[in-house]
Formats: sequence, structure tokens, C-alpha cells
Amino acid sequence: MVEKTVNQSELDRSSVAESLRALADEFESGEDVHVRVGNKSIRLQPPETVSYEVSVHETSSILRSSRETITLTVDWKTQ
Repeated sequence: MVEKTVNQSELDRSSVAESLRALADEFESGEDVHVRVGNKSIRLQPPETVSYEVSVHETSSILRSSRETITLTVDWKTQ
């Protein structure tokens, strides 16, 4: 079974930082992680050690505007 819940929005930098801090606090609590995705809250149960990846993608184009993307991936095997 594959379920994917996505919410995309435009936020100011301060709101992005607040959202990332809230997620970090959830992981740091040592309990279940509750992730807000739009108007939905999803409960996850990560183990003590997870896989963490940060990637940066920079594109430049003569015909279109340049774009920079940061992707954070945190994943783990479920019990």
C-alpha cells in the first residue's frame, strides 16, 4: 500500500523556518512524530535512527528564470 499526502504553498522565509522547527521538535521529542500536511495531521513512528539526506539543485536557464531547490528526505523502515 502506498499513500502520499502533499501540500504545496508559498511561504515567507520566517514561516518556512517555523515549520521546519516544529518538525524538528517532533523528532526531538522521542515520541511519535505528528506532521501537519495542509489541514491534515499524520502520525508517524520513526525508530531512534533514521536515514537523512539533504540535496540542493541549482538550475540556470537563458530562456527561463534560474531556480534553486532544497530537498530534505528523512526515511526509515517501519516495524
